[in-house]
Amino acid sequence: MATMYAPLVLPAPLANMPQDYQSKITLFDETGSLIAQQHVDKMNDCFDLQEVDEESVKLKMFAQSLGGEVQKWFKYFPANSINDLPMFHQTFLNRWEGKNNPLNFLSEYENVKREVGESVQDYCPRFNNTYNVIPVNLKPP
Repeated sequence: MATMYAPLVLPAPLANMPQDYQSKITLFDETGSLIAQQHVDKMNDCFDLQEVDEESVKLKMFAQSLGGEVQKWFKYFPANSINDLPMFHQTFLNRWEGKNNPLNFLSEYENVKREVGESVQDYCPRFNNTYNVIPVNLKPP
């Protein structure tokens, strides 16, 4: 369980998850008909309907709503790098909203460079996130 939520900054002790919440969350795996913003909106509606107020529970539920390549993308983030739900939503939207053109992924890959002062440990997950979303048929060797 710890590795599933590793990118999230979660307080101790953790708040309890709502009963039967798994059946009420929508999975976003990039292959469905929902776009990223619609997924964020649906999850916020779910939080309201479930009367979830605790930030740590919202973070965990949102993380569990990610599947497939989106879940892989999330797991590449360094431990404790996502502090709050608005940051998680914005990071998610920046990556998954409006990126339907696979050539955008190649362009991002060609422009990814290690920033001045950026450690290799910080750069590698960022590079992997960029590389791993390129469709197999377009992926550089």
